[in-house]
Order: sequence, then structure tokens, then C-alpha cells
Amino acid sequence: MKKRLIAISLLIFLFSACLFPAFGKANAESSTDARLTFGADGTFTVLILSDLQDTQYTTQLVQDGSAGVIRDYPADLIVLLGDQLEGASPVLRFGNGEKNCANTIQTLLAPVLESGVPFAVVFGNHDYEAPISIRQQAKLYESYDNCVGVSFGINSSEDGAFALPVYEHDSDIPKMTLYFFDSGSYLANGDYDTVSKEQVAWYNEQSAAFRSANDNQALPSVAFCHIALPEVYGLFTEVEKGTKDAFKGVGSGAGRYYLPDYDRIFTGDVNESPCPSSENNGLFEAYLENGDVFLTVNGHDHINSFIGNLDGIDIASAPGSSYTSYGSEDVRGVRLFRFTEHCVKDYETLHVRYSDYNSPARFGFLRYYFSTTTGIYNAVKVFVVLLLFVAALIVLIVLVVRKKKRPPCEEALPGSNDEFDDDPVKPDQKGE
Repeated sequence: MKKRLIAISLLIFLFSACLFPAFGKANAESSTDARLTFGADGTFTVLILSDLQDTQYTTQLVQDGSAGVIRDYPADLIVLLGDQLEGASPVLRFGNGEKNCANTIQTLLAPVLESGVPFAVVFGNHDYEAPISIRQQAKLYESYDNCVGVSFGINSSEDGAFALPVYEHDSDIPKMTLYFFDSGSYLANGDYDTVSKEQVAWYNEQSAAFRSANDNQALPSVAFCHIALPEVYGLFTEVEKGTKDAFKGVGSGAGRYYLPDYDRIFTGDVNESPCPSSENNGLFEAYLENGDVFLTVNGHDHINSFIGNLDGIDIASAPGSSYTSYGSEDVRGVRLFRFTEHCVKDYETLHVRYSDYNSPARFGFLRYYFSTTTGIYNAVKVFVVLLLFVAALIVLIVLVVRKKKRPPCEEALPGSNDEFDDDPVKPDQKGE
């Protein structure tokens, strides 16, 4: 029975972060080395940054949150799990769109680059909407020394999948494989896309090759993609419409209503409907057949941060790391996974919230409000303020113009009232 997230495990996790430098082995020296290895303490830690969804006007809150977590929870690999760019935003199209995207990526990567930790990248549906192609984005990421893999990059399949083996400490023996899949953007019917059939075929070939090199034993593996697989609704119980707190299904769950099945979901909370594709190309079934992937991690659903088990495979939804797009103070942040060399499947995990690093009081209440999407998008807030400012300016101009056009008042001359003053009565004539 899995006991990964009990209080003792979390205390050990935090305690280890303080005591063992090997928990964060990556440094400037490793930034140019694409080879991933377990540390001297036998652990390998992955930090997930998902749904940053930003523009060139990146708020300092994002920088502070990312930098704080990377500093306090040293990792061996940072995964950017898609939707790095707020692709549909008109802001990215002000002036030179390509340059704006490059500046946004550079700003978002600043804490990662400063840490020297290797990073890998997959794309999300909003990255596809940006004023720069996915392949151009891949080249931008690969231009940084500590990028060890990116969908549609040099070491990726033609369809956007790639794999990174993690080797035993001081050895050439791989102990784990990390798979990365591009989950596309949208289907022709407007639904979200999913991992393609071609990527599934590629995965089957890779899995077989790793098995062959591992004495015909499945090599424990973890998979990453932006959009959840359709099987995510296997962690939910279908209920009648109108059931209290029920979620309306999306994609593979469309037309039905669900409640989380907390017999399957063993940590975290569900705060919105998962949004997988309505199309299924069999990747989860391939995981079951090959018997290697024991954990699959997705982003996409910003205010979900849960992990559940379906047919022996853990499905994890990573929290959104964005301040620009929708989010929640109780969820916004990162999730970490720590794997142990000699028992890879028995991992530990931790959800770290950005609210531990950023607060309205520290950042300034007004500045924080206009830097954080809470119910109303930041851009909408700024637009409304600008609109009110312009309206106030117009009113002021109209008042000034009216005042200038108003004719001056004519001065009344003493005794000039013809109607009553033709024969004025003298004081000494009263009563005569």
C-alpha cells in the first residue's frame, strides 16, 4: 500500500532538503552536460513549472516565486510543462511579436538559468497561439546551455516526443526514463488535442529498446505532457446532474457530471473539471501494456493539484505557476517529485505554494491586485483602469472647453432699468 504523503514523509523530505547538498546536485558545471544522474545520496528530484502563461510584461511575482522555490528546494531537473506563453494575448503582438516571445521566455527562464539546473520543455495549447512557431520556440530554448531537451528540438522525434534516461550515480546504467510528449493544441471540433498516434508508436519503440538493454525488464519510467490524458476521468465517479459539488465533464467526460473519487485520489484537491481531449490515441493503454510508466504528470488545469492511481499508474495534475492567467492563492505554485535510485517507484512528492513567498502586504496591495489574476484577468483590470482614466480625461477636457466658450456676463449699469427707472422717486418726495 502506498504511503508516500503521510506527514512523516513530508517532514523527511523537508529535512533532507536542508541537510543534504546532494539533493540539489545541479550547478553551473552540470549546465552543459545533458546526462542526468542520481546523486550521491541516491535521489533525483524533479521540479515542475506549469502554465506560466505570460507575456513580455512578466510580473515580479512570477520571478520571486520561481526563484524562491528553486533556491529552497534544490532540484536535479526543472520541467516546463507547457503554456509558457500567453499565446493568444494581443500584448504579445505589440510591435515585434517574435522579439516579445523571446523576451518573455528569457525572463521566465531567468531564475532557472541563474540556478544552473538542467531544464526540459514541452509545449501547451497556448504556446501554439503565440506569434512565433513552436519550432522557433524550441530553438530559443535550445539556445540556453542548461536545456537538456525540448519538444521539436534536436533530440526530439518529428512529432514532438523525447526521452531522457536518468543514470545510476557514477555508472552508465540507466535506472529510470523520463518521457516527454507534445499534446498539441486544439482539434478541428474545438476540443483540446492529445498525444498523437505517431508519438504512441515512438514510445512503444523506445520502451522496447530500454527493456532490451535492461535484461528484458521494464525500465521504471515517468511521463510528462501538458494536457491530461482522457483516462483522467477514471479518477472520478459519475453522478447525476445537479449533485452537490459535482463537476461538469470536459473532453472525454463531456455530457456527464462527476465527483472526485478519493479512494483513488490519494493526495491534493480537485478544484475544477479536468480538461482532457475527447480523442484518445491509446497512450495510457500503451503504458499498461509496456509496464514501465508508473507516473504520468500533466498541467493545463491551473487550480488542480492532485495525484490518484488508476490501474496501477499514478496520474498527477501539477498546479499552475501563473499570475497572469487564472489561478488560486491556495494552489498557485509548483510540485516536486523525488525519486530514489534503488526503489524508483516509491517516490515522494510535495506541493509548494507561491503564497509562501509572495503576499499582498509584502508586494503592496494595489500592485499585487493589478499583478495577479483573481477572478478578473490582469489585462482586463488594466484596460478598465485605462478606460476610466480616458473617460475622466475626456470629461475634464469637455468642462474646460465649455468654460472657455461661455460668454462673459454683461455688467449692469446703475439706474439702467428702463421699465422702473424712467421717473425715479426721490427720497424726499415719499408720502407727498
